Amino acid sequence: MQNSPMSRAIEVWSEFNLEQSLEASFTLPFFDKIKDEYVKSYGRYRGLRIRQERNLLEFEGGSRLEAMMLSGAWFNPHVEIRRINRNERNILEKLLDVFPGLGIAINPWDKIATFYTVFLSRNTDYHSNTVKWVKRILREAQDEEMIKSVNLSEVGKSYQLRQLIEVRDRIDSLFSLGEFKKEKYELEDFLGLRTKMLSIKYCGPKVVHGWGLFTLGLTYLSQVDRHLLNIGRSLRIINPDDRNPEKALCITSRCFLDRDCRILERCVTYKLYRLFGCMAGWFQTAAYLYGARYLSKGIDPYSVVRK
Repeated sequence: MQNSPMSRAIEVWSEFNLEQSLEASFTLPFFDKIKDEYVKSYGRYRGLRIRQERNLLEFEGGSRLEAMMLSGAWFNPHVEIRRINRNERNILEKLLDVFPGLGIAINPWDKIATFYTVFLSRNTDYHSNTVKWVKRILREAQDEEMIKSVNLSEVGKSYQLRQLIEVRDRIDSLFSLGEFKKEKYELEDFLGLRTKMLSIKYCGPKVVHGWGLFTLGLTYLSQVDRHLLNIGRSLRIINPDDRNPEKALCITSRCFLDRDCRILERCVTYKLYRLFGCMAGWFQTAAYLYGARYLSKGIDPYSVVRK
């Protein structure tokens, strides 16, 4: 691609890291890595090629917008952190020092396949299991219309796949609604979608908030996972009596706008939204990456959680 007359380039911030941004994202299974290029293998803009050369993001087969969104380069944490109050900024900088090149790679175009990815990521190793399952599904499907007919029982025997088989008709029906076909969403739009998505069996706030972050680009949202809880408690921003979002409450609440949830002040997702605003999703993504790379192996090389 480097010598192709059709390729174009975007200047990104000096530390930006394409590989790292995809590694931490639910967008990863949509790409095949071929030498030093990432090639989108499914759905809208299939065939888009992206590679990084220092602070240039070279791309072919799509527009600047698609390349920026799918790579994560649209979200520059060094710019966004300036909006955050000093005390909270000091907390964010602990992870920004570790991952200065981490963007938020999102896929606003393949909403069903991204939902499958988030749904299948529950309680399993993302890179060893989820990415493998989803890549097989996407190879067979190639687009959002065909994904509905993939034989999921041939993909694997995990309970996550069995549950997806059980609810896939409900997912397909829901995503056929007009409100799931928009190009741009605000928090208010998302709250309406959240109510509908939480009506799906086995689908809880962690799935819906992850989908909202990595599909709609709503960086106020954060998934609550073990890595986030571990790092949040060590940094003393999550207290022992704080609670994960609860499906029974989220399904009726408009918490971010109306503050109408009875566990609002103890809800981890809302607490991160209140503390970090538009950086909440980045904080959670960086916490996941640090936990998966280091803490899960019993090491803390940057002393993020060391007392």
